[in-house]
Amino acid sequence: MRTVRALCELRDGQPVIEQLHDTLTALGSDSGFAEIHGGSYAPLSYCVPDVATPEKALSFSATRHHDRAHLLYGSVTLGRRDDAPYMHSHCFWQAPTGGLEGGHVWLETKAGESAPVAVVTAVFDAQWRSTTDPETKMPVFTPHGRTTERERGHAMIHDSNDTQPAAPTTALSPGGEADTVIARVLPGVDITDALISVCADAGFERAVVRAGLGSFVGATYVDRATGGHTVIDGPATEVIALIGDVRRVAGELQTRLSCTLVDRHGVIRAGELVPGENLVAATFELTVQRLDAPTITVS
Repeated sequence: MRTVRALCELRDGQPVIEQLHDTLTALGSDSGFAEIHGGSYAPLSYCVPDVATPEKALSFSATRHHDRAHLLYGSVTLGRRDDAPYMHSHCFWQAPTGGLEGGHVWLETKAGESAPVAVVTAVFDAQWRSTTDPETKMPVFTPHGRTTERERGHAMIHDSNDTQPAAPTTALSPGGEADTVIARVLPGVDITDALISVCADAGFERAVVRAGLGSFVGATYVDRATGGHTVIDGPATEVIALIGDVRRVAGELQTRLSCTLVDRHGVIRAGELVPGENLVAATFELTVQRLDAPTITVS
């Protein structure tokens, strides 16, 4: 899949979603992802994951607000819902009281004075489309392949079912070789297993996670201070950022994934994920890119 990046300096007083999508439009796309940092949100509207309800396996807290919050980092998936611009964003920030907070950012959030900066990546030959998931009753992005006059290339779709860990859209270059995959990972699938499966299906020998945004059923990660495992209680934990690489070692694909999370109590967590113990809750939006350069060991 062809991708193009641009640096976007947000303007204060305007909705974040509008400005990010304006950047995508300028790049010639309506789907992609963004990393956003620095500056402030004013106002900020957000929520954190909450316990189950009779209608849903997991839910959101009541909407929370800050008149102003100092943004540290955020991840954003950008696409369409009901044929209109839409975004899914998880961020963390410093609250007016000085403490660190994080959560799912709502669409009415605006850039504040000393506005944030975003690195916006437009994807071509594929589109993120948001619909209401029949299982979780929540809006989720799913990738769809496409080919337009402006977005030349070939697209290959893998339909999702109960036996597949992800529903990836693999976009191919005009020469036919895939270099980027976007995928929705389904509820109940371990994120490590899903990443390995996506890379194996795409034929990636070396790859890097370029974007990862979604939720886990709790989470389990390594406590570097003790070497033990820290377990976060569910029913859901929001993933703000997922970082890691995939490489072939002794004939098998392997990965190590680090993650920044916010739990249902609003507490920021971070660590290296324990393979096999981090199941997706509502959804997970994954972007993986092949690395063409060989692995280099510095002596």
